[in-house]
Amino acid sequence: MPDSAKLTPARDNTWRELLGFRYLGVLTVLCFGVWLHAADSLLVATLMPSAVRDIGGVAYLSWTLALYELGSIVAAAATGLFVMRAGLRNVFVAAAIVYTGGCALSAVAPDMATMLVGRVLQGIGGGMMLAGTFVGMNRLFPKHLWIKVVAVVSAVWGTSALVGPLIGGLFASWGMWRGGFWAFGAQSILLGLAVLFILRRNGHDVKSPSEAVPWFRLGLLAVAVVAISAAGAHVTVLTTPLLCVAGITAALLLVKQDSQSKNRIFALRPWSLAHAPGAGTVMVLASALATVSFTIYGPVLMQVLYGADPLTAGYYIAVESVAWSVGAIAVSGAAERAERAIILAGSALITLGVIGFAVIMPIGPMEALLPFALCQGAGFGMAWGFVVRRTIAGTPQADRDRVSSSLPTVQMTGYAFGAAIAGIVANGSGFSHGLSVEAARSAAVWVFAAFVPVALIANIAAWKLTALQHPRSS
Repeated sequence: MPDSAKLTPARDNTWRELLGFRYLGVLTVLCFGVWLHAADSLLVATLMPSAVRDIGGVAYLSWTLALYELGSIVAAAATGLFVMRAGLRNVFVAAAIVYTGGCALSAVAPDMATMLVGRVLQGIGGGMMLAGTFVGMNRLFPKHLWIKVVAVVSAVWGTSALVGPLIGGLFASWGMWRGGFWAFGAQSILLGLAVLFILRRNGHDVKSPSEAVPWFRLGLLAVAVVAISAAGAHVTVLTTPLLCVAGITAALLLVKQDSQSKNRIFALRPWSLAHAPGAGTVMVLASALATVSFTIYGPVLMQVLYGADPLTAGYYIAVESVAWSVGAIAVSGAAERAERAIILAGSALITLGVIGFAVIMPIGPMEALLPFALCQGAGFGMAWGFVVRRTIAGTPQADRDRVSSSLPTVQMTGYAFGAAIAGIVANGSGFSHGLSVEAARSAAVWVFAAFVPVALIANIAAWKLTALQHPRSS
């Protein structure tokens, strides 16, 4: 994919080119992997109440999602190196096998312990699929189509927000919660078969010089995520600070060791705003941190403060996902010269959404939250594809697989850390004493206001990213 190639009218950004015979099969494979990863957690959210009635373990209900996300983060971090060692095709097949095994284990689980092992395997497979999608975008498509690929992937992600809970609800209502896991396992088998045929047919099983998998650094990443998450789950004067220190120490040690290693997980200088990989990484991390509070605490706050039923509150959250998809598609045909304005506008909308939630959530009315959900979702959707393209295009060719797979890892890590920090803020605001209206009103301010400075950091990173020399399309 030579960077020096010029964009000609015959190769302009068109949906016809992306959806033509040359790219449609590859695009379908990548979207299939994203669907399995994105819909999984939403599916399980509606299946697990039925599951725990059968197998018990309600005390560990939250871990069915937490361990899935942990597996996803760690696997996604290693995917770039896996691809360099084994090729994209083999990594996708391995991801499908692991994911299918996790689904099967969850489907036959006689107890919660078995279920949690299955969920970890599903997370590992799903994380590899998600990160592999970004590597595949870099490897399988010319740069002038990246924005449209991200727009399609975003549409699939938004669809999962609506369809995932519906599928889980149907299986639960039929008294067949195990069937939900079997259904997704069957889809994973289809994905593996499609990868074997389509990626082989297209000749994209490229391998790079072998690099060792950094198991110790992946372990540090897991420790950082678990420690920070645990700090937010049960806030106490003693354990919360200790867990935060442990998590931050593990994260800093990870970054230091990674920067000194030849087989890096992340970009070189991942926090340097003077380079595209660093500026992009900081923007993605800060944006994820700043926006997760609405997903985590929005539903419960709307129920306590405004008497919303769970379904209504849930679909307020879905509005954000749908807005992400619509925003991504709306700007997918924008000229490259508009890239800077779109990234900056998207980052500004995210900040406006965070501020709006801090102001409106405690005082209402609930309907006034919708514009800010739209701002937050659309802002992320507008900016995401251009941030990915600009970050990858500004990365040396030899490092692009690594950076491509690291972006979803950074995003998921931001969500995990953001959720933990939001938990600390909410419990510190009075939620730990019960879901009273007074405690909810106090938490409704601070779980959003605390992240305004983080959103401003995302704006600074966006400005730095767009101020760097603009790479030419290929």
